[in-house]
Amino acid sequence: MTNQYNDFRVTMAARAPGQVSLARGKGAVATASRQASELAIQVLQGGGNAFDAAFSTAFSLCIYHPQAGNLGGGGYLLFQPKGGTPKVFNYREQAPRGATQKDFLRLDGSVDPDRTSFGPTSVCVPGTVKAFFELQQRHGNLKARDLLLAVAQRARDGAVVTQYEADCLNRLGPKLATSPEARRIYVRDNPFQAGDLLPNPDLAATLTTLAQEGEQAFYRGRIAEQIVADLQAHGGFLAAEDLADYAIREVDPISVEIAGRQVWTVPPEGGGAMLLDILSTLDQAAFRGCAYGGPEYYHYLAQASKMAFIDRMGYLGDMPLGPDYQNLLTRESAARRFACIHPARDTPTDALAASLKVAGKNTTHFAIIDAEGNAVSNSYTMNLRYGSKWAVAGAGFLLNGSIDSFSFIEGKENYFGVIGSTPNLFAPGKRPASNMAPVLVTSGGTAEMVLGTPGGPTIPTTLATMLTATLLHGVDPQPLVRASRLHHQGWPDTLYHEPGFDRPDLLAALADMGYKVKDKQELISDVQGVFRRGEEVLAVSDYRREGLALANPG
Repeated sequence: MTNQYNDFRVTMAARAPGQVSLARGKGAVATASRQASELAIQVLQGGGNAFDAAFSTAFSLCIYHPQAGNLGGGGYLLFQPKGGTPKVFNYREQAPRGATQKDFLRLDGSVDPDRTSFGPTSVCVPGTVKAFFELQQRHGNLKARDLLLAVAQRARDGAVVTQYEADCLNRLGPKLATSPEARRIYVRDNPFQAGDLLPNPDLAATLTTLAQEGEQAFYRGRIAEQIVADLQAHGGFLAAEDLADYAIREVDPISVEIAGRQVWTVPPEGGGAMLLDILSTLDQAAFRGCAYGGPEYYHYLAQASKMAFIDRMGYLGDMPLGPDYQNLLTRESAARRFACIHPARDTPTDALAASLKVAGKNTTHFAIIDAEGNAVSNSYTMNLRYGSKWAVAGAGFLLNGSIDSFSFIEGKENYFGVIGSTPNLFAPGKRPASNMAPVLVTSGGTAEMVLGTPGGPTIPTTLATMLTATLLHGVDPQPLVRASRLHHQGWPDTLYHEPGFDRPDLLAALADMGYKVKDKQELISDVQGVFRRGEEVLAVSDYRREGLALANPG
């Protein structure tokens, strides 16, 4: 993929699939960071529940996985207290009220990615801090102050850099170097290597302030003052009033029934409806009868994925939802979409759009189930790796670059190659559309699976691959997480595969069915999940970003 965002990419060479991390116990956690997973288990073993562990994990990933873990971003929390019903906190970032669409366009009317995705102009109001304080206050067992002081100490001690993080930091060092604070923390004269220690004393001080003063310090107090002063001194739009007025949205999740289980996820402007669109389309006898893993199986997945990306053009954004969305997940609509799939060949995206009568990355996830049955599925983002690449002076944390998640011109692609649409057009105070789709699967009211992944538009397609295989074909999670991945997003009309795809025979068969097959030159997604197995739970952590699954045996 080649476009105006190439300076922001981290391409990956072919490599063999690695070892998936597994853990079994009474409670378990899967995250993209070994050190964050270790902290989460310590919280569970110290009398905390899943919500306490999620609180500590969310803040610690700012230390251990700074390309996506954050104080300065936002996302979606899907959770279920034991005996309760699933709930969603929408804490997506929000556009500053003082910004206008023309602020992000060049003189010729084209979008300027150096303003939408890079530096102070690209920053939206962050929601992470408010969301996790609210979660822990309502449902946690322990004191937020004590949890945060422990995280602050870890920031002082420093993160152990993984090979994946070293590759990302070295590739994006020139971008990070434009921010004096980010340069001081994340840029070195000699390239980073796996095993390097990365301490962050300014972040430790920020976390200590949050421990002592609560989330108000971030939105109305001294941290807010640091954010606004730094951004406005460098041309940013975010103002004190934007921070003070920010609120999370507590919304009902959306769900469909698949194979006797209820699959829950987040509503628009999140990406959950795209996932459920794919699942409901494929919950048909003809697909259930396909041999798992064969060309026909992946053909149906690709066609359903293409239709989900076509459908999103009409509804995905921060706006009132019309009748087309309300009918999207009905059995009748799913059957109509499935009938558009030719059983033996690829139908071009534009032809599918005509049949449907529709005109034609960086995130991290963690999953936790505790011994009591409380469950948390969280996806949050900075947008792209390391967000805006801008760190707040003296505060030690990076800010999001989520302005670029908006559409500015209909029909023009963003960083991920996704086509801009009317529902997601930029407006002051609006929240950008997202592909994030944390998942919670229940059976008889009990959490049976919590899972999710980063990956921009590959989020719904990867999760659909996981869920169709586990729910409709009975495949175990471990081989699914390890397997090489495919992705189709409609436009461009290309079936992407990971570098080093381990089934060339499958790629050849799909090409014979008419697909244009291409190496994506980057890893597809990074699944983190926890799955109930009788009286125990199984945590599964992807190898792609060197995460870790851990369990509490007690």
